[in-house]
Amino acid sequence: MSSPNPEQTGPPLRALAMVLISLAILFAAIGALSLTGSDSDDAAAEPAAETTSAPAAQAPAAQVPAGDSSTGAAAPTTTSGAPADVEVRVLNNSNVSGLAAGTASTLTAEGWNVAETGNFSEDQFAQTAVYYGTTAGEEQAAQTIATQLGVPAEPKPTSLESTAGVVVIVTQ
Repeated sequence: MSSPNPEQTGPPLRALAMVLISLAILFAAIGALSLTGSDSDDAAAEPAAETTSAPAAQAPAAQVPAGDSSTGAAAPTTTSGAPADVEVRVLNNSNVSGLAAGTASTLTAEGWNVAETGNFSEDQFAQTAVYYGTTAGEEQAAQTIATQLGVPAEPKPTSLESTAGVVVIVTQ
C-alpha cells in the first residue's frame, strides 16, 4: 500500500520560503543603502584636495578679486565658488534608476561637495539643469558645474527654493 502523503526528505517548504524572504529583505536594504550615496566624507575629501584648482582654472575671474581686497569679508565671496565651499544636491527627476548617483560620482570626482543624492518628484523638469539660489557663490558654482556637465544653469524655481545649496536636477 502506498501512503497519500509522500515522506519529505528536505527542509519544510515554509522554512525555505522564510529564508528566501529574509535574503530578499537583506538585498533590498543593501540596495537602498547604496543609493543614498553618502559612503564616507573621507573619500569625498581626498578628490577635493586634488581637483580644487580645476574649477578655479575655468573661472579665473574668481581669483582676481582675491588679490584686490584684503578684508576678511570679501574672502568668502571669492572662494565660495570653489568645490569644497558649496553644497551640491543631485536629484533624479526621471524613471532611470541610478542617474543621480552617477552624476554625483562625476561631481565628487571633480571635487564638489555632494551633500545629497535622491529623487525629486514634486515637479517635472523638461531637461537636466543646474539651479542656484541667492546665497553668495551659488551662481558661480552652478555655472562651473553646468559647464562641466554640459547643461544650462538657471535660478531656482519655486519648487526648489526650500532646498539649500546648488541643485542639479537630472532628467536623462
